[in-house]
Amino acid sequence: MHVTAVSFRDSIRWIPGAASEPSHVIVLTGGKTGVFLDVRFLKDTNELEWAFAGYRLTALVEDKELTKFTHLIDSRTKDPSKIADYGSNTALPDGTVLEKGEMVNPETGKMTAYEEVWRDNISLVVDEAVFLRNTTSTGWYARVGCWQLGLGRNCTGDFWAFQAHFIDEEWVVLYRAGITDSVTLLPRDASDWAEGTEVNWNGDRWLILERD
Repeated sequence: MHVTAVSFRDSIRWIPGAASEPSHVIVLTGGKTGVFLDVRFLKDTNELEWAFAGYRLTALVEDKELTKFTHLIDSRTKDPSKIADYGSNTALPDGTVLEKGEMVNPETGKMTAYEEVWRDNISLVVDEAVFLRNTTSTGWYARVGCWQLGLGRNCTGDFWAFQAHFIDEEWVVLYRAGITDSVTLLPRDASDWAEGTEVNWNGDRWLILERD
């Protein structure tokens, strides 16, 4: 079962190393389909570390959530089908979630066991949630409550991404990469965007993947 949520990562540990948090990591996940956007910026340079989108499939096995993340677009490769990303989730007493699994360590280029600690904020979803991608799957957007993410690859092959937060009645772009002009944010009123339909927006054709 999926839950529409805004997730923040508290730490990552590449086994057998120590845990740390080098990045600003935000993940927006849809509760109906498991669609997600994951955007990560390095804290020391504000550069894009990784951004990807796709679907997560979760199953409960012996009190543990086993999750596979299918990447349909990825800043690290033009062939996301080669990405292996899976793990198991265990709820911790403090309300956070421990994710264990294997994925490629960008520093070594090798599949490595990892542990990540996540905080989910599901109280924000009562406002609105919308997930969409363009029909060529080269652009993805999501907004859940007061958080918004966007990512994609332009016609020249360059990757772009941003994180935005609604603060004091306006949207503030916290971090961005690959965008030279102003960041295009989702319209404040998207009430006429029905789930499962296609809409014309921002000079492109978009499929509304999920909305609350």
